[in-house]
Amino acid sequence: MDKQLIKLAKATLLILDKKSWDSIELDEIYKKFKINKKNLHKKITNKLDLLRNINRYFDLQLRKASDNIDQSNHKDMIFEVIMMRFDIFQDYRKSIINVFDFLKRRPQELVSLLPSFVESIIVMANLAKIPINGLKGNIKIKGLLIVYLLSFLVWKKDKSKSLEKTMTSLDKSLDRAGKLISIFNK
Repeated sequence: MDKQLIKLAKATLLILDKKSWDSIELDEIYKKFKINKKNLHKKITNKLDLLRNINRYFDLQLRKASDNIDQSNHKDMIFEVIMMRFDIFQDYRKSIINVFDFLKRRPQELVSLLPSFVESIIVMANLAKIPINGLKGNIKIKGLLIVYLLSFLVWKKDKSKSLEKTMTSLDKSLDRAGKLISIFNK
């Protein structure tokens, strides 16, 4: 991810902290933060591209944060990776909830962002050393997406600094998912 895209992601998140997703415009972000849109015109053509860019920025931050992840079993590692992502989200909480509230009202937009979310799930699975090849891998990715989305809904309401409710929900969801996966391993 190049520096201009990182700057654009941060700028978009800053604006979203103060304004609703509906009210921002691409040109406003470019002007306010002095970003040369000529360099980005093929990569960022609409507001959904801004969201995809933000998601890639979070993936980049997660890769950096996970350099020192403890090597243990898959469940503990994916738990740690997902919680790292939520920790990264904490700095942009208001902005992320702002976008989520918009997407709740516009599910067609959410559907068009699913491939970007799946890419993030793949990043998280790879960081947790979870094998995702073949049919079993495909099932794991879909299961992790569900676990992640359920945990996100708890995170959205969890206003504590420790994110205890989010951690508890994630742990329970991973336990349930592990039991389902074990059925396929028999």
